[in-house]
Amino acid sequence: MFNTWTGPPALVTDFAQTPRLKHVQLCSSGADKAMASASFQKLLKDGGRVDGKERQVTLANASGTHVLTIPNWVVGMLVNVYHQVPRQIMIARTEQRWALRPEIDAGGGQYYARVTHGRTAGMLGYGQLGRESARLLKAMGMRIIAANTSGKATPQDGYVIPGTGDPDGSLPEAYYSTKDAAQTREFLSQCDVLVASLPNTPQTAGWLDEEKLSYLPPNAVFLNVGRGTLVKSEHLIAALDRANGLFGAAIDVTDPEPLPDGHPLFTHPRVIVTPHLSGDTEGEMDIAADVFVRNCARVAEGKDVINRVHFERGY
Repeated sequence: MFNTWTGPPALVTDFAQTPRLKHVQLCSSGADKAMASASFQKLLKDGGRVDGKERQVTLANASGTHVLTIPNWVVGMLVNVYHQVPRQIMIARTEQRWALRPEIDAGGGQYYARVTHGRTAGMLGYGQLGRESARLLKAMGMRIIAANTSGKATPQDGYVIPGTGDPDGSLPEAYYSTKDAAQTREFLSQCDVLVASLPNTPQTAGWLDEEKLSYLPPNAVFLNVGRGTLVKSEHLIAALDRANGLFGAAIDVTDPEPLPDGHPLFTHPRVIVTPHLSGDTEGEMDIAADVFVRNCARVAEGKDVINRVHFERGY
């Protein structure tokens, strides 16, 4: 079954209704909505048994299909923040005049474009998106570090588009564990740019709180292409507004999502908000279909599917 990010149709409340079904393939990277669907919740409740019988129905996401656009968004937004492009555009469009340098700078001082060369980019999450973002930022002269649950390098698995990512996990100079408080602080304290690409799970929801944001160096930049539940909006705003806080942020995902009309993040002078579209990729359904076709073959051969969703992990 080839489905959208919400999983099986609502009318499928029990996999007993689909006796021949062995695999559900999502066209999205996120799987939290599909895992919460009635059919998969019943499967979990029944201990993996369908209609009283042991029958495996696997779920896989399309992680890796969006590496051609989302990491590009990361690079583009970082350049926009470092060059303070939104402010320049706003003055030009609303006032139809040549902007003066002091009014472009967020702090009211002399404008200058910040450089990526020599700065440190921290990858919070080192899956497909984190690896490709790291590869692109490394080419811009940035030092790369990464944080994941294990605190160790792992080989790239799942669906990989040739020429993308970091196959052996060698780009980061150091790894840190998000489960270790001391390592988490050490990781965040080095991040001139923090790139978050974490899924929405009970463990990641609210993980980046006000205290952890305070560990970032002065004038750090926060970029989020994972899930908005990672950080509460009020904590992000506080980090932007405090002395020696964030220089800027660009978020494609928000808390809540969508943001309500009039939310202060929309008008904050150092925030770029985009409506969760960084992964709307040209030809993405063709790429997702390729994952589906490969997994159909693997199911027929009795092999485990690629990009399998592990319910115990939440992704």
